[in-house]
Amino acid sequence: MDDLGSIVTAVFRITFLLLSALLFGWAVLPEYRPLLAGFILGLAVGLIYVRYLSLKVRQLVQLVVSQEQRRFNFGFVTRICLVFLAVMVAVKFEQVSLMAVLLGLFIPQLLTIPVSIVIGIRNKA
Repeated sequence: MDDLGSIVTAVFRITFLLLSALLFGWAVLPEYRPLLAGFILGLAVGLIYVRYLSLKVRQLVQLVVSQEQRRFNFGFVTRICLVFLAVMVAVKFEQVSLMAVLLGLFIPQLLTIPVSIVIGIRNKA
């Protein structure tokens, strides 16, 4: 459980570097602006998604440790609404590519896999 915070922090740092490169590309390459704007929007919402899910996992662990008998939800509706909001922005504005938004939404979640492997290897050594 202690690794979750370092994994999310590492994913945030990597994604912020990617966001800065995409923002630079958006400023320099005007013909690719819809695609880059879609990636930027998708990555930003994906970061919020990852942070919110890690918060919910921490709350679940605290609930299990405290052994309280109460209901718990993972905030599925909130996370789906975040994704739905990003998709609606992409559909509403033609300056934002829908496919790039959808791809950008998955990048932070996919980054957690190699980041967690690297952090796990570093902690064993």
